[in-house]
Amino acid sequence: MAITKQSMNMAFETVKDFFKNLINPNMKIEDIADVVSSRLDDVIIEHEKKGLHYSAGKFYIKYIDEKNFQLEFEMFFKDDENKWHKLSNESELREMKLLEVGAAKTLEKLKIIEFPISAPEFSPEIKPEIEKAKAAKIETEKPVEEKIDEMTGVKPLQIAPPVQLDKTEK
Repeated sequence: MAITKQSMNMAFETVKDFFKNLINPNMKIEDIADVVSSRLDDVIIEHEKKGLHYSAGKFYIKYIDEKNFQLEFEMFFKDDENKWHKLSNESELREMKLLEVGAAKTLEKLKIIEFPISAPEFSPEIKPEIEKAKAAKIETEKPVEEKIDEMTGVKPLQIAPPVQLDKTEK
C-alpha cells in the first residue's frame, strides 16, 4: 500500500472535526484528557492501518483569556520511506464556563496543560487489521519468484554444493 499525497490528504481530513461535541458542561481536566485520549487512539489506529507509523505527539489545553480556552494536538508519523508527517488540529475557542470551577482556576494559573500522546495498545481485533495492511505492503515488495512460490506452495530446487570425492588408489 503506497502512501500518496491523495491518501495523506484523505487521512488528515479525518481529524477535521476531531473536537466537535467534545466538551460538556462542568468538565474536569482529567475528563477532557480521557475523552481526547480515546479519540486520539482511534486516529492513531486509523493512520497505522494506512501504513504510517506513529512516533510521538502531545495534547494541549490552552488558556486564551478569562473567557476562553482551546484544545490542540500534534502527532508525528513516519512512512515506510522514513519521511515525517505531522498531523495537528486545534479547536475553536471554548468558553471557560464549560469547565468545572477548579479546572478553570488550574488552567488560568498554568496557562498550558500538556499531555504526551502514547501509542495505544492494539486490541486483539485491531492488531490483525494493522498487520494485514502492513503485510499487503510487504507482499507488493516481494520478488515475483517468491510470490509464485508462495502461491503454488512449490519450493525452488535446492542444489547442494559439489562434494569432493576421496580418490584413493588401490
